[in-house]
Amino acid sequence: MCYVIITGRSLTWLLLSLVSFMLILTGIMTPKWLMGQPMVINENNITSFYVPSVGIYSRCIRTVSDPNHCGSFSFYGLMTDNSVYPRPWKAAMFFLSLCAAIQFATVLAGVLACCVQSVFKKSVISLAGAAQALGGLFGVLGLLLYPWGWGSDRMKRFCGKYSEPYIPGDCSLGWALYVSITGVALVFLASALSKTADKAANSDKVQFQMDEGKQLICLA
Repeated sequence: MCYVIITGRSLTWLLLSLVSFMLILTGIMTPKWLMGQPMVINENNITSFYVPSVGIYSRCIRTVSDPNHCGSFSFYGLMTDNSVYPRPWKAAMFFLSLCAAIQFATVLAGVLACCVQSVFKKSVISLAGAAQALGGLFGVLGLLLYPWGWGSDRMKRFCGKYSEPYIPGDCSLGWALYVSITGVALVFLASALSKTADKAANSDKVQFQMDEGKQLICLA
């Protein structure tokens, strides 16, 4: 007999896992990890400010043909020349993408856990929580590798000659970097909550309702 078990703790864990995945994905996709020096633009007697930015694999700059040109500089992915796509950024992209992929898999596992509580006699939620802890470590590694690339030639052109590993020179930290950090932090929080979610899904209250023959079990 198939039981659908939904508890408040398991639902909280699932939603937190989804939010952390979305935050990490947003950080990866957004070219706002570092903000360059503001530029004063005067066109048609209208003064405006423009701030170039760079992300983990893309950037936004002002060109003659396009005043706000955003695009990828990783033309050939991880095979892109290191002078164009710094090696530490490639590694950071790999580990953060791996973290996001693991987190997405745990979200799917969380949905599956509503109907299938165990796999090979192991709780689906507990297995997902362990995977989240590993994914969080990959995310931390990616976040630590990214500023290592600040000493690259590309960064010196963008942030000035004083740019060094972990020193952004004339640039400032962008909001996408903080979003990624928040997402990785929530991965660890979700991993910790998976233990309580697993206990709630296997509590005496759930077992009591299963003994009564209920197939849809919802508990606060």
